[in-house]
Amino acid sequence: MSEDKARLNDDNIIEGYEYDGITELDNPCPDWLMYIFYFTVFLSVFFLGYHFGSNSKNEILESYMKKLQNAQTQVVEQLPEVSESELVALLQKPAQLTSGEEIFVDKCALCHGEFGEGLIGPNLIDNYWMHGKGKISDIATTIRSGIQDKGMAAWKDRIPEENILQIAAYIKSLKGAQTENAKEPEGEFIED
Repeated sequence: MSEDKARLNDDNIIEGYEYDGITELDNPCPDWLMYIFYFTVFLSVFFLGYHFGSNSKNEILESYMKKLQNAQTQVVEQLPEVSESELVALLQKPAQLTSGEEIFVDKCALCHGEFGEGLIGPNLIDNYWMHGKGKISDIATTIRSGIQDKGMAAWKDRIPEENILQIAAYIKSLKGAQTENAKEPEGEFIED
């Protein structure tokens, strides 16, 4: 029986391919391995055609941009409309200012100082403004959306809108306060 195996293997021997007593045979790949190979070739052709041959990327990008724009308009619509006169009325309510001060000390004092004198962030007690015209609504907008290029985070998703308005009113109440080591004025001078 061993002679028959030797004869079968003699037909598959590739001449000159022997090393360390190991002889290489010319056997074909198993069928299951070839089927996997053909399937991956088919998939690669399909995905290359899909990726480079269609406008699906542009359609997906356009639909994503439309969804993003719709989400932004919905967020803008959800914010309550508060007039400047209603915001100025917050300056006359000590409870609102106290609440605004507590939140300011907790969230804002790290950059703007405990009394608004300015540390990393700008001085908030003078009449100079880098963003907006010094109205409470401008201050609230800055707090809400942040200033990314200056390193100020947007707080709209972190604290409620009522607290943002309280902080804005508190910052407006700081105008004209005198503190030691106040940071130099930055921005445009706005007269109240």
